[in-house]
Amino acid sequence: MININNAVQFQHLIWDRVMTNAKVVVDATCGNGHDLLYLAERAQKGCHLYGIDIQMQAINASKELLRSNGIAQDVSLTFIHRSHDKALSEDIKDNDIDLMIFNLGYLPGSNHQIITEPHHTINAIQEGLEKLDNSGVITVVAYPGTEEGLAEKEYLQSYLKKLNQKLYNVCHWQPMNQVNQPPELFILQKR
Repeated sequence: MININNAVQFQHLIWDRVMTNAKVVVDATCGNGHDLLYLAERAQKGCHLYGIDIQMQAINASKELLRSNGIAQDVSLTFIHRSHDKALSEDIKDNDIDLMIFNLGYLPGSNHQIITEPHHTINAIQEGLEKLDNSGVITVVAYPGTEEGLAEKEYLQSYLKKLNQKLYNVCHWQPMNQVNQPPELFILQKR
């Protein structure tokens, strides 16, 4: 059973639906690889996954996690060591992305000074929106429990509110009775 108070778990409900037919999937912040592993385990034949991270430590951790779970040889994967906005604008040429995911903040177990930055995140989302397939989905988990995380969430929310409703559905999910500012989920779908 999925914990509906957990943004990371809650988004799995959406991912599971999209992954039944997904051909192109982008993890724009692959971190330690747990989300990428989840997606790779559900990838259908012919699906290509991209794992992007600005830290080589994250790329290596993701590769090792997938390898140790026997996934690396079964799935078509491309890792990109670069900022997610640059990777989406310059490296990923697919214009039919079915699912793109972001897990903002810092790499768990690493330097907390290296974090996602709002302007790079917005640029990456803009690039992703242009490359989404019809009915393609973007999920973004934001962490407002730190000063930087709260600023990034507010910046993101301000941007997303302005997206044209004729082109995109945008939703915001957050736990209502939880303390300590738990993670929040933003869901975007191309119409």
